[in-house]
Amino acid sequence: MKKIALALLCALGLQAADHDLYTHSVQVVGEYSFNSDDMYLKDGLGWGLRYAYNFDTVNPWEIGAVQFAFDYQFDEGYVVGGSSAVYRWGVNALWYADNPSDLTPFALLGLGAQFFTEEEHGVKDGLFGAVGGGVEYQLRGDLDLVAEGKFLYGGDESAFVTTIGFKYNFGQ
Repeated sequence: MKKIALALLCALGLQAADHDLYTHSVQVVGEYSFNSDDMYLKDGLGWGLRYAYNFDTVNPWEIGAVQFAFDYQFDEGYVVGGSSAVYRWGVNALWYADNPSDLTPFALLGLGAQFFTEEEHGVKDGLFGAVGGGVEYQLRGDLDLVAEGKFLYGGDESAFVTTIGFKYNFGQ
């Protein structure tokens, strides 16, 4: 399944939209978090908000946007008893594959902090690194459908987070 998804993202890299048109964007996403076994926290649903400042890029190695992210995983039970919600704050750098099309793949690299409402079973608040990618589909000039997957590594408290949502672009 991972090989199919990777091949699909590579093929979609040949077709992409232009992200240099708007300076700002905001996103509202729903998410599902696959938590590591060491965290003892069950996988669960959540939601997120994003703000991005977009740069006018010429080369593919230039950062296309800096994104500020907030994610909230609903209160889920620990495998061994108790429960906790998770708050995650992060800053991400995004690289876009800009081509004239409605579909735009992107890569993501970032840092953040996560906080648990209940620190149980050795789980502690802390920092994490994020690496991932996704795809945006332009519904109209200022509105995109966004899907993203990212791995958050913070030692024992790591997770793979998948999101889907809408992105509104503004500020030409």
